[in-house]
Amino acid sequence: MKNISLEMTLKPFRETTDEYIEKVCDEVFKGWEKLLKRAESASVMLWSGDGSELLDYRGNLKDEFEWGYKISDANDIPRPDKMPGVDPDGITLYSRGYKYMENPPVMTYEILRNIVKIIKKSAGQYLGDKPVYVGTTFDPGPEFAKSSFKYERHNEICTGIAANRAVMVCAYEKLKGDTAKYAAYPDGIPDGTPFGTFFGKQANVFMKDVGFDFIWFSNGFGFGRDAWQTTGAVFDGKKFDAEAAPVVKDLVSEFWSLFRKECSYPIATRGTNLSMAIDLASDGVPLKDIYENVKDLLPPPNSPWAALDGDYGLELMGYMSRIAKVPDGKYLFRYYLHDPWWLNSPWYDRYNSQPHDIYMPLAVSRIDEVGNIQNPTNMSILSIDNSFGNMPEACVVEPLPHFLKAIKEMPDEPAPFIWVYPFDEYSDSKTEQEFNEMFSEDWYIRNAINNGLPLSMVTATNFFSKHDKSIYQASVIITPVPEADSCFEEEIINYVKNGGKVIFYGNTVLAGDKFKDFWGIEYGQEISGELEIDVEGIPRGIINHEPLVCGGGISEKAIKGNVFALVKGRPAGVKNLNCVWLRATVSSEYKKESVLLIPHNENQYFISEKLILKSLEFFDYYISYEKTKTEKNPVVMLHRYNNAFMFSAFQPFTTVKTKMKFPYGAPLLDGYETVLENGFATYYFPKSEHREIRAFVEQQNGIVGLREVSPESWQYRRKIEVNGLEKATVRFLAENYCKDNITVTLNPYVHLCTEGDSFEGGYVEIDGLTFFEARNVTGRLWFWMPFDK
Repeated sequence: MKNISLEMTLKPFRETTDEYIEKVCDEVFKGWEKLLKRAESASVMLWSGDGSELLDYRGNLKDEFEWGYKISDANDIPRPDKMPGVDPDGITLYSRGYKYMENPPVMTYEILRNIVKIIKKSAGQYLGDKPVYVGTTFDPGPEFAKSSFKYERHNEICTGIAANRAVMVCAYEKLKGDTAKYAAYPDGIPDGTPFGTFFGKQANVFMKDVGFDFIWFSNGFGFGRDAWQTTGAVFDGKKFDAEAAPVVKDLVSEFWSLFRKECSYPIATRGTNLSMAIDLASDGVPLKDIYENVKDLLPPPNSPWAALDGDYGLELMGYMSRIAKVPDGKYLFRYYLHDPWWLNSPWYDRYNSQPHDIYMPLAVSRIDEVGNIQNPTNMSILSIDNSFGNMPEACVVEPLPHFLKAIKEMPDEPAPFIWVYPFDEYSDSKTEQEFNEMFSEDWYIRNAINNGLPLSMVTATNFFSKHDKSIYQASVIITPVPEADSCFEEEIINYVKNGGKVIFYGNTVLAGDKFKDFWGIEYGQEISGELEIDVEGIPRGIINHEPLVCGGGISEKAIKGNVFALVKGRPAGVKNLNCVWLRATVSSEYKKESVLLIPHNENQYFISEKLILKSLEFFDYYISYEKTKTEKNPVVMLHRYNNAFMFSAFQPFTTVKTKMKFPYGAPLLDGYETVLENGFATYYFPKSEHREIRAFVEQQNGIVGLREVSPESWQYRRKIEVNGLEKATVRFLAENYCKDNITVTLNPYVHLCTEGDSFEGGYVEIDGLTFFEARNVTGRLWFWMPFDK
């Protein structure tokens, strides 16, 4: 990676002598040395406070500043979302804050500058001449440090909603005049000064004086007014205000322009908990304009919120939507190790020491404009210290091997399932219907991933149109209904006609004639609400189609009385084409003041997003989950690395049974045995899993296992065994360097020898992938991969 950043507060610096600061820095770099050496440069991001130390800076380094020494909300602002009477003594973290130690040290800007200086000096002892940067942070909310600027002197800028209260700084507000002294405004702030101008000037002086190299915008700052909400300046929970959108977009863009005019330091961003399209449709966030116009910007990473609420579909979908296009080819993976403010350490008490939120986001990647696979260039860890300022060694040595393994095994080929995302088309939306559709389409993919869709790669529609389509030979494209009369509409229809595998989803009211004619779509009376579905192979059920969150009502004619088929496979009048269209009901609802859309109760309604898994059967991918209605589906990622399929998953319920069969056979996971049922591999996975898949088997029943075996050979570096075979066909993917140069042994005569029974087999190509295929084999197979000479 280009850069790996360690985030920390000032809490570990319980004393502020040089000796103590050096001791803390040595602990930091000694612990994380092996990870930091995997990057071209390293960073430390300091959560000194909430950024008010920047806003309040007067230019005098000897001044004290309010820093983040509290656990819980540092500002005593009531939380109306909490029920009165639940905590009558006022002792919970939601009622009050606690000092992390009895007598926290006093912090001055001079001490802060010295900490920055010693961090850089200490890093050199472990990382040599590798560049090391130190960053500062700004948070728009009330949590991290007491702020008289935000909540006493200039509360007029706190119009953003969080926890149903206006407490978040909105970047595009204007400041009322005051007479206080600031480094950039020694005579006070003139009335009506845009916050972006003031913030930029202050940041430039503060960062120069203290020695910071970059700044981090936290918790959605700069990306709209209500960064944590489903609603915002454009969507009020009842309608999408298309006329308000361009006004808000201009205000957001103006903030970035004003800030960048005054401050030239690099910017890294947290972004929101949502996605590119949801942010634009709800809060007018012009992500495309920000990417194109703000220089030296690192775009938002995967949200850490999944650690808190388990919504991995939203984390992964939102991440992919924001990296469909990125400025300068850079983007960030971020991991939630400790929460230094709210007395939880996700590695232990959110993830239960399981690495799924390492492997799943690092299975995500993008395809760039010229068709190259691009993985995250940057990585950040929030944070390396906990709420008490401790840095437990176990929280380094336990996740560290998973970081290293996941980085080593990041994607290097197109994934089995690829999201082609209309980044530019969404950005150019102007009508209420367009906002409604893109809002619903992103929520639909969120729900699909939460219901087991293994979607892990993204590219933009205009990139796809330029690509050599042969790179998608082994992939299924998943994409919204294309924009009418667009280049992508023509490209994707031609792609399907030439054998490309595609799943379309969404409303077709705004679709072009080419798409409508392709599918033979006609329209009738629009319907919505509770509808009975009828899809072959799916038990009948009731969906609840709410136009507000589903891109409008259903008017396409797929009607049998009052029964509606929501899946259409293969266009009218065309044979043997691998494509599907789903109308895409979002099985969720908006409730007033709810932060996110709330998924429907499976005991009451059929979950429409499960139909996308069913539609994979058109392409000979069979993935299903046997469970009760009270259990949740696994969240699964599939990517390609070194010619293998890589399986990463989070299993909310370890009681759920997973059944899989791919076009190449039933997948055999390294180190597992599987009970084959009518040709399907069946598994019960632990909470977190990350495994290599190199072999597939066609066999009706039995127990088949795959394991790595010691080669004990001068000629071969890897040996993989498949056992339990009964008149089976086995297809094996060797590593890239030897994908057509391996030795295969059936029922080996001697442990260290490659001699065994004769069998029929050889190399075959399927979907552009080179397999060694062994046919009609019984017993066990050894696949030997030679040393790379």
